[in-house]
Amino acid sequence: MIDYIKIKVTDSKTIVRLWNNPLLYFYSKNEFLLFDNETIKTRNTKQFNGILFELTEHVLYIRFKPHYFFNSNIHNANDFSVKDCIEILKQFSTLFKLETKYLEVINIEFGLNIIIPDELICVKDLLAYTIYHGLNEFRTDRKYIYCKFSHSSNKRGAANVYKMVKMYAKGIQFPKNCNKNTLRFEIKSNRKKYINRLDIYTIEDLLQPQRYNNLKNVILKEFDDILIIDSFTTPKINKRRLNKHLERLNPIHWHKLLNRSRNVFKNHFNAYYKDLNTSRTHLKAEIRNLIANKLIELQK
Repeated sequence: MIDYIKIKVTDSKTIVRLWNNPLLYFYSKNEFLLFDNETIKTRNTKQFNGILFELTEHVLYIRFKPHYFFNSNIHNANDFSVKDCIEILKQFSTLFKLETKYLEVINIEFGLNIIIPDELICVKDLLAYTIYHGLNEFRTDRKYIYCKFSHSSNKRGAANVYKMVKMYAKGIQFPKNCNKNTLRFEIKSNRKKYINRLDIYTIEDLLQPQRYNNLKNVILKEFDDILIIDSFTTPKINKRRLNKHLERLNPIHWHKLLNRSRNVFKNHFNAYYKDLNTSRTHLKAEIRNLIANKLIELQK
């Protein structure tokens, strides 16, 4: 479930022991200006099997991709269970003889892969029909066209890194490692406040299986807030409501609603899914079931 974590180490003894570990080898050295544009800081980076260790003046940062590490740093296209994740983190802490209570988690990415039945929808089409998460529009990644992400922005348009939701066609990214119609759904945060709300503070917390219940619940909650244009399902509603429903199949309609007000958008969102739920099933419901079932599998 854990795709990426950034770890902060401030304990001086742990920093010295880690940085001098013979397993680490030199990766890079960078100098950068602080916000005052006068003070130059140096960041030295070492590496071990894809794990980056960045040393600044008083802090050591570790950038770790557990799911990739699980697959010899080749891909993250298969299932990565809670047990797998805990085992990888234990291997990491044992290898470097670390006390996990000193390893503070300050960035996190977590999610899962699901195989979408071909008869339901093509993953590329699904991404095209997925247009909003909450009040935030999904945007296409500049480097990877079959990846979409959603986040709030400040008044200047800069991304809010508190929480980001990502969806991408994993089967297109890694066609040799998974089914071609594999979708990855992922949550990312670069803020301790958000991570701490998940009851995660240090790596020690990620060694406790029960903590992953919070991740499971967040994945389902965030998916529930997604708006997918579903032109395949005809709700069982009267003609007047059906005409309104058909209007909601136009992405421009939602853009105009959001410009009117946040509450208007939310009311139409709720009405849209209330109408879709009159059918036996619909596209989003089917995908949610796939996610829920996969989450159960990953916690076994």
